[in-house]
Amino acid sequence: MKSTAKAEALLRDVADKLKVRFANGAGINTVRAARDANGWPMLFLSNGSEAEGASVIAIRISAVDAVSKDVFGNALVAFAPHALEFAYELTASDNPIPTDKDLLTAWYEAQKTGVKMQLKEIANGTAVTEASINAAAVALELDELYWPTKGV
Repeated sequence: MKSTAKAEALLRDVADKLKVRFANGAGINTVRAARDANGWPMLFLSNGSEAEGASVIAIRISAVDAVSKDVFGNALVAFAPHALEFAYELTASDNPIPTDKDLLTAWYEAQKTGVKMQLKEIANGTAVTEASINAAAVALELDELYWPTKGV
């Protein structure tokens, strides 16, 4: 049995911060919570429209597969570590549709979660949805270089 509690808590904190940062913004000004088909929490940041060609950033946090199975043969999901997927649509010239300011604001708050960050760029002409995120390859993956085993 998997638990989404950690992912939900992390993303809820990110959502609260982004609601403040994007309040009354000229670009992105809407933060919508959702769940993917597997129950993992997602955020869709937009200007109210999540259509293809609109300025949309999607964030999803999920746990990594624990590799082993439980006593019943079901897949296990580890409580930690987690991965955060950060996705947006590209223009025809391979530039992000959301503005640099909106992207950096969202990335800044997302990276504070301390989990592995995965950037996914969605092809031009494709709306940012769960399906397009699942289909997209990871363009960049950033994780801690050193995982301390003792308190500093």
